[in-house]
Amino acid sequence: MEFSFDESEESFGFPTSNNPGTCPLFPLSDLILFPGQVIPLHVFEPRYREMTRDLLDSSGELILGTVLGEDRKQLGDVAPVQPVAGLGRIQRYQALEDGRFLIVVLGERRVHIEPVDRGKSYPEAHHQPIEETDLMIPDNDLENLQSVLKEIEGQIELPEGTSPVQLVDLLIMISKISPQDKYDIFQTTSVSDRLEKILDFH
Repeated sequence: MEFSFDESEESFGFPTSNNPGTCPLFPLSDLILFPGQVIPLHVFEPRYREMTRDLLDSSGELILGTVLGEDRKQLGDVAPVQPVAGLGRIQRYQALEDGRFLIVVLGERRVHIEPVDRGKSYPEAHHQPIEETDLMIPDNDLENLQSVLKEIEGQIELPEGTSPVQLVDLLIMISKISPQDKYDIFQTTSVSDRLEKILDFH
């Protein structure tokens, strides 16, 4: 999904935190929000318009919940979401005249989530930060990662100072694999295991 903002757009941002908490949950079909990823969204359903208005009056923090498989048929209601999701924050937004919003969400971290009903028109969820493990990637695996990324670097731009952990997530994001396979790797706590799994597809 792509869209551009005009001169009426507004920036939006709050300090990040690693604390557990509760915030709005936006279930989306086959979508996974990775840390550091920027995703543009078109908000048109009335309940999610209300959610966006509430977010703009608060921290701007929300969870993009991944809906997979047969669960996608329930998006008109509140579809079941996977237990690991991306916690993000609205960075920019544009309010349209008819009440819709264009928003840009920046992914912050992986979190465990548990949906909760607090009487809002839109879903919410408790979230608990995930402590990632095996951050040190063996040299041979790192070389394989860099080799695969080099083969496709014409399609992407790698910012200077990108960490090996960020490179692993980047490869998962851009790999042409099914949403289910991508989620299975995304929710893996061990960074080394994530790399091993995604390299198996290459």
